[in-house]
Amino acid sequence: MSMVKKIHKWSSVIVGIQLMVWLGSGMYFNFMDHTKAAGNTYKSNKITAVDWQQLKLKGLELKEPKMVLQQQLASNSLALIELVGKPYYLLNHQRGLYDNFVNKHSVVDAITGEPVIIDNSFAESLAAQSYTGPGQIVSTTLMQPPIADLLKQKNAVWQVNYSDDINTSVYIEADSGRIAGHSDDDKRLADFFLKLHFMDYANEGSFNNEFMMFFAFLTLFLSGTGLIWTIDLALRGQYKIKWFARKTTVKLFDSNQKSMGQLAFSNHKNLLDGLVDHKIILPSTCGGGGTCGRCRIMINQNVKSTAADVQHFSVQELEQGYRLACQHFCDDVEHMTLMDITDAKKYTLELTSSVYLSPYIKELRFKAHSKVPVQYKAGAFMRFFIPDSECHSIPADLPGELKPYWQHISPLDYQHSACSRSYSLASIDENTNELMFVIKLQSAGNPAVLPGIGSNYLGNLKVGEYIDALGPFEEFYAKSDSDKTMVLVGAGSGMAPLKSLIEEQLFLQSHNSIDKTIAKPAREIHFFYGARNENDIVYVDYFYELAKQYPHFYYYPVLSRPDKDWLGATGYAQHVLALNWQNIVAQGDPEFYLCGPKGLMDDTIRLLRDKGVPESDIAFDVFS
Repeated sequence: MSMVKKIHKWSSVIVGIQLMVWLGSGMYFNFMDHTKAAGNTYKSNKITAVDWQQLKLKGLELKEPKMVLQQQLASNSLALIELVGKPYYLLNHQRGLYDNFVNKHSVVDAITGEPVIIDNSFAESLAAQSYTGPGQIVSTTLMQPPIADLLKQKNAVWQVNYSDDINTSVYIEADSGRIAGHSDDDKRLADFFLKLHFMDYANEGSFNNEFMMFFAFLTLFLSGTGLIWTIDLALRGQYKIKWFARKTTVKLFDSNQKSMGQLAFSNHKNLLDGLVDHKIILPSTCGGGGTCGRCRIMINQNVKSTAADVQHFSVQELEQGYRLACQHFCDDVEHMTLMDITDAKKYTLELTSSVYLSPYIKELRFKAHSKVPVQYKAGAFMRFFIPDSECHSIPADLPGELKPYWQHISPLDYQHSACSRSYSLASIDENTNELMFVIKLQSAGNPAVLPGIGSNYLGNLKVGEYIDALGPFEEFYAKSDSDKTMVLVGAGSGMAPLKSLIEEQLFLQSHNSIDKTIAKPAREIHFFYGARNENDIVYVDYFYELAKQYPHFYYYPVLSRPDKDWLGATGYAQHVLALNWQNIVAQGDPEFYLCGPKGLMDDTIRLLRDKGVPESDIAFDVFS
């Protein structure tokens, strides 16, 4: 089954890339100038004909067609044509279905009866008759198929090139004098996008090609593997119907094999969420997606392992019964050993404030309804339970001044099922027990893609509404026994845990300076934060003020698409880090804390590894 999933995923990647190519080339066809794309910008539409009256005045008469046919090679047909104002007979010796198919012709002077060869001089005269542009002829070349500008042309042609603004080429069929076509830069660009759109990567000039057939079968295969995957999930009980839910009693043991009693679990919920109902919380950074591998348990060995189990456990561990709680239900479980139990709790949170920090980022403040204040290490996160509800692609409380930033988003109301999402704490007010989160509202660029379920649900919450959350989970935090320089790199809503870390460290430094018994010197903190433009950067004044107040705190806001008035650093946060590297390491080897989009994380980790920073000095909080 793991092989089916792997093939399905890679097939999805290939089809997905080609889908993006289809969409991009399709957009080009919608906006291109169809007249220019045909290559006829400088093509003459004037039809010339022989002046028969002038021929008679000169005493010239046409050769009898019968005599011409007798003197030439066997022919299928004879036609009287005009080339550069003179009459000629065109004889066909081998007929193709269309003009561009393989044909064999010969041209005979209709007055003298002598055969005529279409040489380069004759081809240039024919091209000049068909050309209306300002350019001059720069070259004339006899070309054999295949011909890049005329992929369907199967006969030899003269290419006559002109020195105009769009590099026009006129093509004259070498044995008939027929204008085979015009091409220029506009048509070549259109042909390139046509090749991409129809996957004509072999330059056959047709959409009925091997690549198109391959992708048709690949898409069909993708549907088949998806169906197999769905059936496998159903057989393993991953799809549960609420109406038929039942409870099963499971014996619980802690990591020391000490009995924790028997608890009843609903087979409608996975074991991770079922434990939450009994106030037992296992660590999980992915919220039950099976990707983090943190919710480790040991159950009956005969319970079938999932692909996520196989990914996170060795063969020996699987044989012992190690599984992920989020991947299994109570149906076949008789006993369960909990490997890790956190101090996290389930809280009911009331929204007390919802404020836009930028067009797409909100600061949300929640009051925890708990007798005991919420305690946490800076950098911790909480897992929110998003209920079944209707969501909106555009926030209902969007201020008028922010609406222009959301104009490209299509209004969309959609229904989503219950799920969970994790968000980092940006700070906590211990006096009011108020928790602050900085959340980016994940929008959708087109109606075929749904916006972020968690961020849009939380972003649309109204002050006074409630939501349940687990936590805090402390996976990302500053080393308490370290005096190394701290370097924090983030972007977007990756601000949240980094802001929390900075405030914690500055508070400790401030406390140390007051308490004279603590001689520990303040360590330097460098904060590199990236955003697109000044509208997207958050808390900028707040951090500038901290930099003034604390001489060991350095703030580097970086904009990738700044306005002309921006006086700060430009580019990307990780690049500005590289530029300041020598100043940072001058005080000794630093430690790094990263949180932001995948591109920033990958680039920064690559930079740190190239600089020889040990893994133990790199901590990061990954967006999931």
